[in-house]
Amino acid sequence: MLRKDQVAYLSRESFAGFRRRKLTTGVTILIMGASLLVLAVLTLATLNLGYVLETARQSIDIRVFMREGATAEEIATLQPRMVIIPGVQQVDFISADQALGEFRDDLGNEAEILDLLPENPLPASYHVILKNEARNLEAVRGIRDEIAAWPQVGEIVFNQEWIDSLESWAFRFQMASLIVGLLVFLAAVFVISNTVKLTMAASERIIQVQKLVGATNAFIRTPFLFEGMFQGLLAGALAMGLVAVIKVLLSNHLSGVVFFNPLQMGGFILFCAVLGLIGSWAAIRKYLMLGSEF
Repeated sequence: MLRKDQVAYLSRESFAGFRRRKLTTGVTILIMGASLLVLAVLTLATLNLGYVLETARQSIDIRVFMREGATAEEIATLQPRMVIIPGVQQVDFISADQALGEFRDDLGNEAEILDLLPENPLPASYHVILKNEARNLEAVRGIRDEIAAWPQVGEIVFNQEWIDSLESWAFRFQMASLIVGLLVFLAAVFVISNTVKLTMAASERIIQVQKLVGATNAFIRTPFLFEGMFQGLLAGALAMGLVAVIKVLLSNHLSGVVFFNPLQMGGFILFCAVLGLIGSWAAIRKYLMLGSEF
């Protein structure tokens, strides 16, 4: 159990490095802040891409067209069969007349050309709305294959290229986020670790004197751990402050862009403090040649 004077000493030493090594500490915080800003921006890009992809997935559905000559009774039997297929949320029937009306609306001013047709060429169809978990290529293909086996079905249409593109971009950004996040993590630990090594090297005589008077490794280690943690905390706060500035600058130009909320920003700053703590621990462990003691 530490005495009150020991606690006071450790508290003073934890912040003393900021006063003694202003330039080194400032450069360390700036380098870490820049690295963490890259991670924050990439995380924001990933969050926004995920939002865009999720919005785009809502438009993925299946259109089931009836074969020519199918009777109304045969067509009516399909809806309850499609509704119970896993992954299907809703099935809407679209008659030939409704399909022609939609086509006329799509043509706009050129819809008069449809009046020249002797009869309605469009078949009846079903609009199959999928559940969120089924809006991927594998699930859509499975539903398509099941429905295609029914004799009343003439053609099934879904945007396979669009689904392929969505899944491909989602995977690429997930991998990019993972790789860059790992690189930034290692860079931050490396910067903090080397800064603490320099600090301990500069304080080598003080550490030797502390050991001579019986100070334990834990007692020597504590101020440096807190110093690294505070450096990470300040670097994270700097990165989030820059993100907040970017948000203010772009808020009037980019609508619908997702930014960190206050809770996420606080969590990011705490994560940065942990990075600083890990970097300090790695440097001190090697410097003091620690074995089992921590």
